[in-house]
Amino acid sequence: MWVARVAEGYVFGGLLPQAVETLKGVPMLLESSDGRVRARLLPETFEEAEAQETWQRHAVPELERLFLSRAQLVRRDLATMRKMPSTDQQVLLIPDGHVSAWLAALNAARLALFEMNDLEARHMEAEGFGGATKKQQEALLRIHLLAEIQSVLLGDFEIDEAGSLDDLGID
Repeated sequence: MWVARVAEGYVFGGLLPQAVETLKGVPMLLESSDGRVRARLLPETFEEAEAQETWQRHAVPELERLFLSRAQLVRRDLATMRKMPSTDQQVLLIPDGHVSAWLAALNAARLALFEMNDLEARHMEAEGFGGATKKQQEALLRIHLLAEIQSVLLGDFEIDEAGSLDDLGID
């Protein structure tokens, strides 16, 4: 995978089919009705029953709407992915105005993958990978891919400035 900064946003190129599949799963993870995912993304925040009920009635529906709107935006951006000529790789543009939504969506998707695959903190350590099941290892690789994309969007990596999409030869 390569990344370039353009006037329009961030371009992620050389995305292999597995990476594309992982990215296309992000909106589905945000929309998951799995109880483990919902408990992680919409946790109980109050010990007092009345306060928790108020939270559930007023805050949770708004949080659900936020997750759904982020899922829709990510899905729209994913629909603009382009196949790179003569390869099975693709290119994705994340527009500057969508970065915050992508960061939140990627983080929520990572949490969902963690929960749905019964991962524990020890699995996130380098030596924990070997002790994970095959399914958990796949989830860990997906979590790390999403984390790398988050890191780029947060500015943790120095990336090439390319000017515009036209400069990269991308339609």
